[in-house]
Amino acid sequence: MNKPLLFTFHKIRDQGEQANADAWRAFLDFYSPAFLRLLEINGAFRPQDASAALKRMLAELTANGLARFRATSRESEREFLGDIRALLLEVALPSAAPSDAQLARGFETEKISQLLADLPLLHKEMLFFKLAGYTDATIERILRMSPRVAEKAFQRLAAEYGAALHAERDCCPWPLQWLGFLKQARALKTESCVPAHQCVRIHDGQVSWYDKEPVEKHISGCLRCLEAWTGLREVGYWRHAAERLSGSEVEQLLQIIPVDKPPVKKKSLFQRLRS
Repeated sequence: MNKPLLFTFHKIRDQGEQANADAWRAFLDFYSPAFLRLLEINGAFRPQDASAALKRMLAELTANGLARFRATSRESEREFLGDIRALLLEVALPSAAPSDAQLARGFETEKISQLLADLPLLHKEMLFFKLAGYTDATIERILRMSPRVAEKAFQRLAAEYGAALHAERDCCPWPLQWLGFLKQARALKTESCVPAHQCVRIHDGQVSWYDKEPVEKHISGCLRCLEAWTGLREVGYWRHAAERLSGSEVEQLLQIIPVDKPPVKKKSLFQRLRS
């Protein structure tokens, strides 16, 4: 009997590289619910379409001897999930999609930078989640802060992004444009960008005010780092909040992954005589 809950992140990460079937079963059990929710919200996928996009991501993650999986972080679970989230949302874009410029129409990086200009970092995070299609209730659960603190900032959305202000469920009103924008934001990475582990340490309260102030200042002025910063919060929340898959759903996803098959046990003489 498989017991994926005996696995820790580090065990999944290490044994996953060895194509261990139980490690990958645990990976799917622990993390695929969060990936599906990210697709359903950011990409506005129906459940069956989100499942198809997840399968595409798994195929990409494990292709060429697990090359993309081997390149993911092994330091912490959220850094690891942040790496996979970036791949997931990139693969979620349809293969026959328009150009990046057309995808991001209305969400050009310069335009979003202007929309966010001169706001405190917390308010920028909340606007980011609003544009992604999150309701006030879910934003409050993710950030543990009432969105009411950013009511004045939300007024900036009224003219062109008003649909984000009236969300009744978590679902992006403009999924292709949003996914295209996120892709362009990730492409803005520079040598001065903040490593993911620093974001995680600040989120966990492990950094002093003196040390975190310059980091948060950079994040506040960098779309690439703001995207990564909010993405780590997002995937960390859904890691625990998303509804788990059934055993049969996990086994179906496992068929995509090139895991090592256990050796076939030889029948004993008694078993052969009985058969």
